[in-house]
Amino acid sequence: MRDVPIYTIGEVVETLQTEFSGLTISKVRYLESKGLVNPRRTETGYRKYSKTDLDQLRWVLRQQREHFLPLRVIRERLSSGAKNLDASSLNEHKFHDVDPALPPDDSVEITKTEILQRSGLSEGEFASIEQYGLLPKKNESLGDTYNADDLLIGQIVARFLGFGIEPRHLRAYRRAADSEAALLDQRLVGLAGDEADYAVTELSHLGNELKSLLVRRLIH
Repeated sequence: MRDVPIYTIGEVVETLQTEFSGLTISKVRYLESKGLVNPRRTETGYRKYSKTDLDQLRWVLRQQREHFLPLRVIRERLSSGAKNLDASSLNEHKFHDVDPALPPDDSVEITKTEILQRSGLSEGEFASIEQYGLLPKKNESLGDTYNADDLLIGQIVARFLGFGIEPRHLRAYRRAADSEAALLDQRLVGLAGDEADYAVTELSHLGNELKSLLVRRLIH
């Protein structure tokens, strides 16, 4: 059966919003400008999306949400046919809702080369991340490796880079994390076990919500 373009951009957004609640028409247009979907155009210039286009957009958005991949890496995977592979065959880890009450995820040992491959970072970008304290400096010649948290940080920084925000600009996040950790340490004196874990998790989530609300107020 021929893959007929039948969806308008509004219908695409409405369909995908059931899984990606923050999706907007401008985001779909942005992904198109980056070569991640190529809808047909009517004679009057309106976009028309096929079922294949819809599925491709869903795959792209999942790669962003679940693997924190930068758009250029997603585009390369599209070109190589990687969207036909399942998540396990891509050898990626999914990360959701990092809980600060838990210790860093040391369940896997990851090399610098693997972080570069999975994040799309260059050697220079990786060096800058280390320089500004976003990743710990490791000596791989001595057998040092990175953990899953380090990979996640690399992937998140790569997403920032896609918006023109460089590692040096992210020092504010490191300073904020240092301040928040110090504040929590002071307030958790006398707590232990489940009570301490609950307090760390709850206070961290409250801090993230407060920051998001303050940022929203400042930029609108």
